Amino acid sequence: MGKIKIVPAKNIDAVLVDVKKPRFDYDRFKPPPKINLSRFSKLSRPNLFRANKFWKWTALSLVFVAILSLILFWNVRGLSAELKQKGGKIVDNFSLSVKALKDLRTDDASKYLEDNHSELAKMGSFFGRNESFLGFVGEIVPIFKDASGFLNQITKLNLDLLRFSTVLSDLEANGFEYFQNNGKVLTEKLAVLRDLLKNINEGVGTVRNSAVNLKQVASVSESVNQIFADQYLKYSSELHSADKFLGSLISVLGSETDKHFALFFQNPAEIRPGGGFIGSYGDLIFKNGQMTNLEVQDIYWPDHPLNFKSKVIPPEPLQSVTKDWGARDANWFFDFPTSARTVLGFLEKSKIYEEKNIGFEGAIALNINVLQSILEIVGPIEIEEYKLKIDKDNFLKEIQYEVEAGRDKKPGQNPKKILSVLTPIILERLKELPTEGKRSLIEKLASHIKSKDIMVFAKDLDLENFFIAKNLGGAVYSLPNNFWGSYLAVVNANIAGGKSDAFIDQSVDVKIDLDTEGGIFTDLRVLRTHRGDKEKDPWWRAPNKDYIQIFTNPNSSLFSLKGNDSRVTELPTYLNYEVNSDLDLIEKTKVFMANYKAWSLDAFGKKVFSTWLVTPAGKTKELNLRYHTPGENNQSFREGKSYQFIFERQSGVKSSLKVALSAPLGYIWEDTKMPIFIYENNNPESRVILNLAIKKVEF
Repeated sequence: MGKIKIVPAKNIDAVLVDVKKPRFDYDRFKPPPKINLSRFSKLSRPNLFRANKFWKWTALSLVFVAILSLILFWNVRGLSAELKQKGGKIVDNFSLSVKALKDLRTDDASKYLEDNHSELAKMGSFFGRNESFLGFVGEIVPIFKDASGFLNQITKLNLDLLRFSTVLSDLEANGFEYFQNNGKVLTEKLAVLRDLLKNINEGVGTVRNSAVNLKQVASVSESVNQIFADQYLKYSSELHSADKFLGSLISVLGSETDKHFALFFQNPAEIRPGGGFIGSYGDLIFKNGQMTNLEVQDIYWPDHPLNFKSKVIPPEPLQSVTKDWGARDANWFFDFPTSARTVLGFLEKSKIYEEKNIGFEGAIALNINVLQSILEIVGPIEIEEYKLKIDKDNFLKEIQYEVEAGRDKKPGQNPKKILSVLTPIILERLKELPTEGKRSLIEKLASHIKSKDIMVFAKDLDLENFFIAKNLGGAVYSLPNNFWGSYLAVVNANIAGGKSDAFIDQSVDVKIDLDTEGGIFTDLRVLRTHRGDKEKDPWWRAPNKDYIQIFTNPNSSLFSLKGNDSRVTELPTYLNYEVNSDLDLIEKTKVFMANYKAWSLDAFGKKVFSTWLVTPAGKTKELNLRYHTPGENNQSFREGKSYQFIFERQSGVKSSLKVALSAPLGYIWEDTKMPIFIYENNNPESRVILNLAIKKVEF
């Protein structure tokens, strides 16, 4: 060990340096400097001037903040009040306008949307006056920055809806005229509608998202959000369907080659399941959005042996009057899409169209009472060559006389020629209608659609789905899963009964009893009165021979049947005949119930009971059925379960409806607070749906 060097005390640091960390900064850990207390008395006194200045600026700042807060409060309050006052009305108008557009009440829709436009303009003015303030506050509270944007979004949506309503209104008023004379304008306006529809669909989503963010500003945004959130999927689905419909419609109408659409002129004086007997039809030809021709033909012409070579087995009830099935009798199915598809199939197989490779895009069925309404609007029409004056009151009788015994009822002549003469005159009168007449026509046609006097079928799936969704397609109602309720349709078919249905009054009386297991007993009475006994022409006085079908729930079973008739006829034998697949699918399920002189079969998801009911002129016949529908999956009935009654009306049939519903023992209907619910309608629409809730009686 070497010698120890003694270091002077003044060179010794107070901190022992760790040899392992020679570069570590230890200066910051040095002890604090010593305080010379003798200097304390010499410290300067506080600067009172600076302190007073500090408190002065603090006070001024507090006043400024208070004033700013007050301004913020009153402006936010004003903004909220403005949104609440104007917004509630705007939200209501949106709801009403959408409903009006769905019902094609474009005038009403425009009124609501124009009112909205005015209110939104006032709100825009309010935002304009407060633009600087809202911009300043928006930097602090971003939600206020969105308020102006929200207003712009909802204003644009309202404007698009208003434009949509305006174009739709123009098409309602002038669409048929465009179709007759200016197809280019028609297709252009349809394209504008489609573009607006896309804008509306996007606008709905944008407004909905903004409304969610603005809930804190005003309750109106909650209302907007509720409308667009609760029904967004529904609106979105309908808008998507309408977009596809317009796309297909523009494609079909705007085709540069000839397209064909059939018009079925149905005569309800000789009723058939799909509507009236199709005595005549029209071949409507169009291209580039414009009608080029309308040829009216006798339905028997394409069925003539010279024109139709195929042999097809007809429905069994028709086999007593015709061995071969053709277009004339193909309106056989209660489901109109199936009937239309079948009629068009027969037409397209006829030499008239097959040799020219002509196919039909679809069909429109028009009952005679639609033509009567048109005559009511266009006025009486003089037909000089027939020495006739046709109006709404004599149309059916005069036309029927010409067909049955008129001047064209000769071999080689077309007995329906009078319709070929009448049709172009009616089209010309429709073209010349004044605005008021067009409006009246639209109202009447809307009424006929509700009564199933007008039905439309299209081969294009997007068009057909739209028609069915709008209850314009005449399709049989599809029961939902876990359906609990009663389905009913009374379907008539006049087979060799002349034109007697023109004088048949029918009433349908239903009594339904529900049990606590969910089972349903139904007593049905169908009353038919023949008032044609005083008519001079034999086709009106003919006994009404009705092949009647009762459509019920798919799992129903018949308990009793009274009042029906038995018609035993020898049916022909069919060799080398074609089978219609739709008909075969139904008739394979057909079972004859000998004790009831009736048949049971399955059709379109329903159980059908069919039989004959023959009513002589001047007489009344009554058919009574009792059938049972078991409870849903054998589950016990429970309170709060909703019961549904559905009645579907047959096209062309005048029938009143009375329904008496008895709740299960110990229960009442919430609507009436009684165990009995009664519904009556002398002229029901095409589909009646009653939704009824049941409540247990409190003792």
